[in-house]
Amino acid sequence: MPRQREWTERDLSILQELYELREMTKKQITVKHFDSEKYAHKRLYVMKKEGLITTNVYGKRTAGRTVTAAYVRLTEAGMDLLIERGLLDSKNYRARDLGLSIQQRQYITDANELFVQIPEVPYMDSRQIKRKYNLNRGNLTVGGFRSDKGDYMIYILMPDAREQTLVKIINEIKKHMKLRGFLVYYKSVSVKHAFETMSEKLNLVTGGIPVHLLPFNEWGIQITREYILTNTFLRLQKLLEPYGELKEVGHSSKYGFEYGLVQKERIGPWKDPYVIELLTRNMMTLKRCLTNYSIGVSQTVGRRVLLFCYEDEVEHYKQELSTAAHVDIVGISKNSL
Repeated sequence: MPRQREWTERDLSILQELYELREMTKKQITVKHFDSEKYAHKRLYVMKKEGLITTNVYGKRTAGRTVTAAYVRLTEAGMDLLIERGLLDSKNYRARDLGLSIQQRQYITDANELFVQIPEVPYMDSRQIKRKYNLNRGNLTVGGFRSDKGDYMIYILMPDAREQTLVKIINEIKKHMKLRGFLVYYKSVSVKHAFETMSEKLNLVTGGIPVHLLPFNEWGIQITREYILTNTFLRLQKLLEPYGELKEVGHSSKYGFEYGLVQKERIGPWKDPYVIELLTRNMMTLKRCLTNYSIGVSQTVGRRVLLFCYEDEVEHYKQELSTAAHVDIVGISKNSL
């Protein structure tokens, strides 16, 4: 047992997170717990010297190059201290069981980045969410978030992900219909396209559960934090205010629309339009809504569709929906988010 130092609440919080998340990089710990990188280094040095943590330097592939980072892991002494302070009931794991393989480290480090960058939303590591949903150890989810509307399961697509990996993820998504949604992060444009193509080939259907396909970068994490996990409707309502008042469609419409827009000025005899928002990158929305809501149905109901996407995607959707005369496309600047 380490000698009787005055361990702070922050020290214990770091140890507890290392127990729950298995490993974190020094940078992740610094961002989450310290204002000063210098002080973070000093404090972690003390914790290491007292035997509470151990550190190792490993390399990982990022954007086609190897980047080294210092990884921090809990020791038996660190676990004993948590038990002594009443923060752990007992040792469910031995310290050596918390170690990661090279492949696990890549996924876990990325998943932990989401935990660090979105601290206001309760996070579940892969072991927690697998236990909660009775998933086997081979399931490819890397973690999840608990929002006020339900759980989101996280997947990360590596740049060189094999076809069989994409197939496995898609089949896993098909099986879990009790979730609030899925967060699928891609680390290259090519793997994004491969995932979309494979989803179409395997006829991915979720019964209306969102599958948000997002880049694993600062912008993708911002969308997750501000427009998916927290105050989603209110933020979208404010963002789209120049076009009318966004309203939720009660229990979703029979056509699959989640929102409608109340407009002061209407075009001819048309009623207020339904809304398709692609800003949160839900890849299921477009197909689900427009499969059920054809031009003929639109004319009968008397409601057009207003599709919101990003400015640089407008031409793409104009081409894709060239025969959907009942859909109007509006581009939103990413800078307005």
